[in-house]
Amino acid sequence: MDGGKRSEGFTLVEVLVSVLILGIGLLGMAGLQNAGIAAGYSALHRSQASWLAGEMADLLRANSDAARAGAYDTGFAEVAGGCPKAAGSTRAQLDLGQWLAAVCETLGGTGSGSVQVSRSGELFSALISVRWSDRRPRDRLEAPGDGRETFVYRAGL
Repeated sequence: MDGGKRSEGFTLVEVLVSVLILGIGLLGMAGLQNAGIAAGYSALHRSQASWLAGEMADLLRANSDAARAGAYDTGFAEVAGGCPKAAGSTRAQLDLGQWLAAVCETLGGTGSGSVQVSRSGELFSALISVRWSDRRPRDRLEAPGDGRETFVYRAGL
């Protein structure tokens, strides 16, 4: 004779261990989600900076006489007080003002641009730089640094 009935199913300890393991796995996935969002945000800004630099190269080529004369040359502006407004009386000034405003607004109010046209013999080239703050993703990833990223684009005129 069998002295006792054998029970089927899970005990409370087994269920608690399973829930603990599942919870640890879900926390790990949440951490990966956070890192993925930060990397995606950074990649979005890098793509936008690339597009903006290419746009400036097209503007320089469309108005190459003014570009070769240095009308588009500018350094990085401090955007802590807000994005600049597009203004100017010449085509080069309007192009540059609109581009700088677009850089600032597109990159979350932290973007700034720089354009330097140089000559080497008979050839002209432009060095177009776009800089923005990438602090939020860096803070999420706890990465060191000041949080500024710079995209540099070289173009022939």
